Amino acid sequence: MAVTTRNRVLELSEHTPAQMMVFGLMAISCWAVLFLFVAAPLMDAFFSGFLRSEVVRDGSQVTYRIAENRDDEVVTTGTFSTWALVDPRERKLIDAARAAALHPDEPRPYPAEYIFTPAIALAPLVIVGGFVLAAILTTLLPGIFGYVRQKFEREVLNAMDRIAVAQYGDHTPEEIKAITGDLLAADLRRLHDLADIYAMPYSDLELLQAALRWREAAGLAKIWRTHDAIRFYMREYFTDRYSNAVLGLVYIGAAILIIVIGIRGLKFLPATDPSVVLGALGLEFMLLITYAMVLMYGRTDEDGVDASREPRHVGAASDADAEHLLRAFLAVPRNPSSQGDNS
Repeated sequence: MAVTTRNRVLELSEHTPAQMMVFGLMAISCWAVLFLFVAAPLMDAFFSGFLRSEVVRDGSQVTYRIAENRDDEVVTTGTFSTWALVDPRERKLIDAARAAALHPDEPRPYPAEYIFTPAIALAPLVIVGGFVLAAILTTLLPGIFGYVRQKFEREVLNAMDRIAVAQYGDHTPEEIKAITGDLLAADLRRLHDLADIYAMPYSDLELLQAALRWREAAGLAKIWRTHDAIRFYMREYFTDRYSNAVLGLVYIGAAILIIVIGIRGLKFLPATDPSVVLGALGLEFMLLITYAMVLMYGRTDEDGVDASREPRHVGAASDADAEHLLRAFLAVPRNPSSQGDNS
């Protein structure tokens, strides 16, 4: 019965605490991997190539002056805490002086030209990238590891249930299997025919067919078709539910960036520590990329118009038929003799 399908949809809509915990652990692991093996090496290469500076982040101490009217401060570097950008030639001179000194183990800090805090500057890029990478991984894995995969399967089953309700009303699982088999085996011509039969846009039915093939695939074929499932989920669920929220976050990120740039223009933020400015730029960049993805996978204006017209077509046709029947009834001439006999 249809109740069985809807119960299954409800089951897929609920995630267990274990699933959410595994997804959180995977996201944290992805943050660490992205920071250590992607973001940090890229920033190191950028500073070395663009600023011609050497990055010190091995726990050494450096001297840093935040402003001209301030004294030098001793800062301890670290991979996650503070990076110092020093002149390579000056570092060689200091290393040579250490080697020639009577006490080479005596600390002699390097003078830092810039200070960089990766936890602030790289946090937006790493956090958003970690969530995206964890979502992709949980799309491929089953069971307790399949947090996002369960969401995709829920929307596929929900779409199949809507078609079955429109065709059969109170339907059975066998009828859903029949519709599934028909969609999986349909070629281009048959898919156009099914779009007319199901009274739904062809583009929606094409995406549903691709998502069904992803659900039925296994192994490398499932990995290859993952993008089809992402397109279906983004169009059928995410863009409709969260497009306004994403747009609001874009405006919030722009407001934060304006405030940070304004404070930097007023020189409340030192020019030798660009961490906050880079963090605000990274935040707005990731939000704009997210909004661009929502626009790419969302419905176009034409699709929205077609989708809004489809449900009204059947109702309009039935109203027109009723109107024709009423006019035909009113146009039938009444028999006066019969009226007299009846009186």
